[in-house]
Formats: sequence, structure tokens, C-alpha cells
Amino acid sequence: MSDAATRYAEGDEVATSDGRGVVAAVLTGDVEFPQGGGEDDYADVSASDDQPAYVVGLEAVGSAIYRASALESSDLKDDDATRETDGEAETEVVDEDVDGLDGLPEGWDRDSVLEYWSSIGGTWEACVDDLADDEEFSEERAKEHCSAMKDEVVRTERWRNRF
Repeated sequence: MSDAATRYAEGDEVATSDGRGVVAAVLTGDVEFPQGGGEDDYADVSASDDQPAYVVGLEAVGSAIYRASALESSDLKDDDATRETDGEAETEVVDEDVDGLDGLPEGWDRDSVLEYWSSIGGTWEACVDDLADDEEFSEERAKEHCSAMKDEVVRTERWRNRF
């Protein structure tokens, strides 16, 4: 399989060894990814344009970083879609206590956030653009809601200013 055939984009729905999820970030530079419960606990992840790494918000819980070879296209809405692959994550799953669902419309849950995140292209910027177009949201409020949603997608607030 060629490199081009194994590339994913933010917002793509994928299967991993830890279950299905949504690509929340495509990393093309080295990054420190949150691990453990400590404020200063991070895993070093190498990534480049030629060998990107993918932050995947998992359907069941948390997020982790994977290489393209550990991912497979999937569908969050299809109960029969592939749920797991054989490839291993580059990091441990991070699942911190965040309040990403607080303040969202009644009835929204993790699945709602992941589906929305996928539908808008999986980026914080796209989320802000989408919500700021709504007359109910000021740009500042849109930024707050999108930050809370990305917190929920990756299940940590420690993504901020990193990816």
C-alpha cells in the first residue's frame, strides 16, 4: 500500500486497536502528547510530513496517537463497521477528567461530539467558523465551545498550544 493510500485527514472516521474514533489532529512535527495523570507527564512522538502521526479521539474513551498503518477507515454510525485493527498505538490512551460536555446542548454526549467533530472536518478552526456563523454565538463563545468540544474529543485539556 502506498503512503498516499494510508493518509488520513482531520475529521476522518477510523478504526484503531483501541476501537473506532475520529482523527482529531494530523501531526507533521514532533510533539509531546499527554500521558498519565501528572501535569508534566508527556510522551515524545516523532512525526514528519513523510511519516505523520494521527491523534484519534476514541469512541469509547480518550485518545491516543497512531500511525497510518495502525488505522483503517470506519464509520461511527454503522454498528457493523470495523471496530478494531491490529496496529498498535504510539502512545497510551489518555483519558483525563474534563468537562467538555458541560455547557453543550441538552442531550449531547461523547458520540454527538465525535460525530459533529467529524462532520465539520475535525479541526478547532473549522468548529469556530461553523459556530461563529450561527447568530447565537459570538466568536469568543464559539472559541470557548470548540475548545470544550476538542477537550472532550481528546479527553484532555493539555492539547492546547501543542497540536
